[in-house]
Amino acid sequence: MSEYSIWVLEYGFVDRFPASNLFAAQPNEGHRRMPYCFALVRSARRCILVDTGFADDATYQRLTAKYGRTQWAAPTEVLRRAGVDADEVDTVILTHNHFDHAGCAGQFRNAHIYIQRREITSFRAARGLPRRFEFLTRSCEAALPELLDRRGAAGLATLADGELEVAPGVVLWPAFGTHTAGSQVVSVTTARNGRWLLAGDNVYAYENLEGLHGDGILAPIAMTTGSAADWLRLADSMLSAVGGDTRRIIPFHEARLWERFTAREFADGLHIAEVT
Repeated sequence: MSEYSIWVLEYGFVDRFPASNLFAAQPNEGHRRMPYCFALVRSARRCILVDTGFADDATYQRLTAKYGRTQWAAPTEVLRRAGVDADEVDTVILTHNHFDHAGCAGQFRNAHIYIQRREITSFRAARGLPRRFEFLTRSCEAALPELLDRRGAAGLATLADGELEVAPGVVLWPAFGTHTAGSQVVSVTTARNGRWLLAGDNVYAYENLEGLHGDGILAPIAMTTGSAADWLRLADSMLSAVGGDTRRIIPFHEARLWERFTAREFADGLHIAEVT
């Protein structure tokens, strides 16, 4: 088993995001600051990113107009704050094909990219549907399939067919039919501190797992193309895998990460948290 450190890196935030977009059938939960994050998993020999974020001025402006104050930094710049250059990254794992998780995948030129095959085949199929089905593709990174084709031709891309170990102790867990058709969760087991689950968008906030009022009643994610029933089964399996310790399941849009883990805040208000 390898000894990994795990870091969550914030590359942007939306100051007033409606909580009703995070929790299914909960229209009156107000607003909250929502960070945009990706994860860095490091060992003596490996440098792995889970998701890559995005960098696009037009999207920044659109989100600011929609949600109020925002703050952004290029993911490669944020990575340098953690002491890592983009060319050092040997592996990129994409939890799903949405622009805010896969938008910068091409900027890590030495990295082998992993994503579930079902995620890409489902996107290609949805892209061919009439315009009225746009909901299925609206948030997707449109150029990702072609990037994967190019990387695959160079031996630097893998479309996984379910569970796959990509490095010692780093395992892809399929989460099909939940947030997206081919979502996945990343399990990282460290030699010293056990298992951690990087949930991508299959957990937005701790309330999804802990209950809206801390009552332990699972609160399904709202923004999804899959089913609440499939998500509930996934959430239950994640909790079982970490002995019910919600702290070991890492959401990528949760501002309380900076409270639950040792974190540093930078001058622009963005954070880096050391998970383990």
